[in-house]
Amino acid sequence: MPDRFFTRLLSGIALTAFAVPAFAQEATPPHAGETTDAGGDIIVTAQKRAERLQDVPVAITAVSAEKLLDKGVTDTTNLTQVSPSLTYTQGSNPSNSTFRIRGIGTQVFGQGGESSVSTVIDGVVMARQAQGFTDLGDIQRIEVLRGPQGTLFGKNATGGVINIVTADPSQLLTGRINASIAEKGEYHVNGSVSAPINQIFAFRVSGFYNRDDGYLQNVVLNHKVNGYESYGFAGKLSADLGRLKLLASASYDHYTGTCCQSVFIRSDSPTLNTLMKPVIAGPNNIQVGSNLDVLTRTTSEIYSLKGTFDVSDKAQITSISAYQHYYFFNNQDVDNINTSTPVFAGGNGVAPFYAAFDINGGPVNLRQFSQELRIGSTGQNRFNYVVGGYYERLHLYRAFTRETVLCPASNPLNRGLAVGASCVAPVAAAGHHHAVLDSEQYAAFANVDYNLVGGLKLLAGLRAQHQSMQVTGAQDPTSPIPGALPAFSGATLTSGTSKGSDSVVTYKVGAQYEFNRHAQIYATYGTGYKGQSIGTEYNQSFNNNPVVQPETVKAIEFGFKGSTTDRKLTVALAVFDAKYRNLQVQANKSDSSTGTILFVTTNAGHAETKGVELEATLRPDDHFSVSIGAAYTYARFDANGLACPLQYQAAFVIIPVGGAQPVNSCFKQVASNGTISGAQQNVRNGILPNTPAWKININPHYEHPVGAGLDGFIDMNLAFQSKVNFALEQDPITVQPAYATIDLSIGVHPQDKGFSASVFVKNLTNQRYYTSIGHAFEATAATVTPNNLTGFLPKGAFRYVGASLGYKF
Repeated sequence: MPDRFFTRLLSGIALTAFAVPAFAQEATPPHAGETTDAGGDIIVTAQKRAERLQDVPVAITAVSAEKLLDKGVTDTTNLTQVSPSLTYTQGSNPSNSTFRIRGIGTQVFGQGGESSVSTVIDGVVMARQAQGFTDLGDIQRIEVLRGPQGTLFGKNATGGVINIVTADPSQLLTGRINASIAEKGEYHVNGSVSAPINQIFAFRVSGFYNRDDGYLQNVVLNHKVNGYESYGFAGKLSADLGRLKLLASASYDHYTGTCCQSVFIRSDSPTLNTLMKPVIAGPNNIQVGSNLDVLTRTTSEIYSLKGTFDVSDKAQITSISAYQHYYFFNNQDVDNINTSTPVFAGGNGVAPFYAAFDINGGPVNLRQFSQELRIGSTGQNRFNYVVGGYYERLHLYRAFTRETVLCPASNPLNRGLAVGASCVAPVAAAGHHHAVLDSEQYAAFANVDYNLVGGLKLLAGLRAQHQSMQVTGAQDPTSPIPGALPAFSGATLTSGTSKGSDSVVTYKVGAQYEFNRHAQIYATYGTGYKGQSIGTEYNQSFNNNPVVQPETVKAIEFGFKGSTTDRKLTVALAVFDAKYRNLQVQANKSDSSTGTILFVTTNAGHAETKGVELEATLRPDDHFSVSIGAAYTYARFDANGLACPLQYQAAFVIIPVGGAQPVNSCFKQVASNGTISGAQQNVRNGILPNTPAWKININPHYEHPVGAGLDGFIDMNLAFQSKVNFALEQDPITVQPAYATIDLSIGVHPQDKGFSASVFVKNLTNQRYYTSIGHAFEATAATVTPNNLTGFLPKGAFRYVGASLGYKF
């Protein structure tokens, strides 16, 4: 996008600011824990103190629990419906799925690094991105902070932060219960109760149960897949000891699912067509034929103690001590066909013609302790500040087991077998590894603003941090799978320890000008940082395990936030440009010619993401509103040594090691001893994966009293996104075209207390789309039908109808 566009847009922001009616009034400081203040403004804690959303010089989407309920948003992955520039890419399990904000995210198979989009629950930073894909139970509000958050939210928030705030105990007896049922076997129940124990103590307990029977048909096992069952409960106990307030929290969540299995959407191979029968590949395919379901099982426990001490009426000390335990297990039937016994898959028995590939997974066991201590001003003063320190210690255990089975045609016993017939002389090989990651982090941070003169404020933030980490791992000499060959048969077993440490200072400076209580502009420049990463996975060479370098960013943002005095129009506009160095990405270095499966976390050279975001709400009267969220994102990167798109790997040029390398085309390197590398490419000006240039949400909402303390409402959400490519390798056939969806809900909810009820339809037009696309595994290679494709169909790609019922007291 031309730079002059930014200049013209900034001029428009300034003109809009002066056009807002200037009826200034004295601001009333908000209180932490509130969703809105007396004037209807949303209260957020994006700067670790309670402030009006209007006053915060950060691009934020804030959504209350009531809005989430009206829209039927039940987990964090649905937040893409309400936040511009937030996208979600579905992997085969939570560990390799990812959120992206403004094109920046982390989609890797490994556990050695953190996510670029950090998830924070009640002030506790989740250690790994898989923990961020969670059910939403007793929520007060959710804030999506867009862009690098390098001073207050730690070393890993180079893309943004999803800040989840759950409801606290109350000195009033309150409670609610909500239940919903929908087509395709979907059930949700959640509820909470809060009550005082005495004048000092109060408690809150909540729980949820969710079940989805699945929406794809496994024709081999004769049941639905891509379903799940989850449940959880949480409790909070508060103590008001005058100037000292304590809040103890505990939560437990459990998830078991047959998610996430892809469908064949294209097959050019007669062999694959035979192996997948009766499933027929195609864009309308909603069947799978694997002999094993994808299995994902997680448990999450979070315990925290928050204390606040009022030093005075203008300053408060806050301490948050937290312990989290997260367990994850996954196994994937990689071949995605019926191989309960090894079958003859044609060819010469060399991968990817596997006779069976049903075992591919293992556990992750994570434990982390964190401590944050800070002091900050509590009101809107001339000088406002937050100063604090942070400590974190992480211990993570990772193990993985893989078994592959071949049916070599070279063996006389297998000659003459038909494709799909049981193999007479199968050859199995299995591998197993384990790794332990330990890391420790210290940080000190400060964030201040100073009212220099009139409505002009100067902004500054600083964070100094140090991290040390090590990974100890080994490929095991014996296989845990009965009857398999020794682990890593024919390969060199490795073991060893790799260490890394780094220190950095990140900062943010800027200025903010408030024309009045209803209009402000701001400009900020800041840096962000995502720490080193060390591999923990199956294919690591643990005796030579390289440290992935830190990811850094320099970002500039200009913004305008304004509203008319009657709040009939509110507008938030942000213009951003962020330049990244050493972007941490997952590179596909697999070689289909040898059957090598290899994905590694590495550094891309440079990346840049820039664009414009708009959030606006028009309220022509007390009953009707239209909210618009729109984002234009231009996200590009450079990276060396990526695998070529599979269909291009058969055509390449050979260059000597050290010779000039072409860009955006395939090449292989030949060493002096004649060894030739796999096909690779150096990408220049590539588009970041799953980053639409345009993303637009339009949300009309009508509400009107219908008697007996009830408001009737109609809520519609129109979501549009332009085309995306899911492959870092710029594969031209892994593209999801532009699409739009419409969700609609109609119902009643109480003005204060009482019953609520609604009916809803998701994806009214039955728009089919995918949240990831990749090349199929079986019978797919550079020289063998490379265009075979699989894709993940989310449930949102189907039209389905449901109803909900609730009660609030």
